Amino acid sequence: MTYNLSIAFSLALLFTQTATSQVVPGSNLAFAIRVYQRVGASRIDWMGIAPPSRQAAKWGDAEKSQCAATQHSRMSAETSALAQSSIAGNGKLLAWSADERLFAYVARDATIPPPKPNPWGCTDCFYSVLKVVRANDTKVLSTIPLPEFGDRWNYATSITWSPDSKTLLVGGQAGPSDSRYEDYWLLDWTTKKWRYAGGGNAAKWSPDSSQILWVAARTLEPLGKIHVWVVHLVLLDVQSLKQNVLTSGTSYVSDFYWCSK
Repeated sequence: MTYNLSIAFSLALLFTQTATSQVVPGSNLAFAIRVYQRVGASRIDWMGIAPPSRQAAKWGDAEKSQCAATQHSRMSAETSALAQSSIAGNGKLLAWSADERLFAYVARDATIPPPKPNPWGCTDCFYSVLKVVRANDTKVLSTIPLPEFGDRWNYATSITWSPDSKTLLVGGQAGPSDSRYEDYWLLDWTTKKWRYAGGGNAAKWSPDSSQILWVAARTLEPLGKIHVWVVHLVLLDVQSLKQNVLTSGTSYVSDFYWCSK
């Protein structure tokens, strides 16, 4: 028998401590754990991991508020409109670099036909190339074919720039209907080199572009005599592609982010 996480239980949360893939110096990881009680309503606990430790500690409202500051875009309306106009009718998933000098999107290319028969059952799925464009004059700086259709690539669903604007994390549709996730690929847009990074959801770059944090696809895990749906935080080292799971046991992560100390 299986139960959805909406049923209240006490969840045990464990944290790993290893000597590799430490949290980026000068940054904290903050994440929310939904804790279910045997009796009474569930609650949200905010946890933080501060370098060089891998040990998570419970945060209060003051720590969370201090860490939750966000950057505001300085992009002009004219620049945004120019980018949107340049991809109209032949592109989607427009994504801006951190300095807003570049943008990327997926586009169609008439020289690269879609697979036949159509493997997706949708008419607006196949985009064959990714373009990197200079924002001030919409000059295309690079056109890169997307990975070929196969076990780890269906079609593009997200694009996220690294903070240093050197690498793109491109997500592709993946996973069965009961455990949806993205297949993540890293792209060095200057060398046009792709690397498969793994599967997950809601990926976020570290401030120094060396690591990526995401939640793994949900799985059924035992909690006493029953099983519940859970997800775990995964930390990826961009250079080595080594993955480290930051939470173990039975845990459910509902939100997470990087923040400066």
